Amino acid sequence: ELVARIRAVLRRRGEPEEVTPAALEAGPVRMDVDRHVVTVSGSKVDLPLKEFDLLEMLLRNAGRVLTRMQLIDRVWGADYVGDTKTLDVHVKRLRAKIEPDPGAPRYLVTVRGLGYKFEP
Repeated sequence: ELVARIRAVLRRRGEPEEVTPAALEAGPVRMDVDRHVVTVSGSKVDLPLKEFDLLEMLLRNAGRVLTRMQLIDRVWGADYVGDTKTLDVHVKRLRAKIEPDPGAPRYLVTVRGLGYKFEP
């Protein structure tokens, strides 16, 4: 009877909630979201909060193009009224920290006319 009750409770609960992974990895970049630690090829990289949030969003959507507006809304908030060049500056700083050659980015790629994507 106990097993039947447990099964009934589990059935009523429905589908399990989607679990967001605490560790993200794509290419040489590894991010531990809970500990706020980023490593590139095993070396720790210090990131300010907005750069960390931006990289997290890109890693969670690795291989997908995120528009400039999607990134600004998700990282700075929908009520952000500043210049969109802020995103470009943060991307440039992020590239300097994670790319082997920031002048020819391999991982944090610009998709002209759309936005950015992280190529694993």
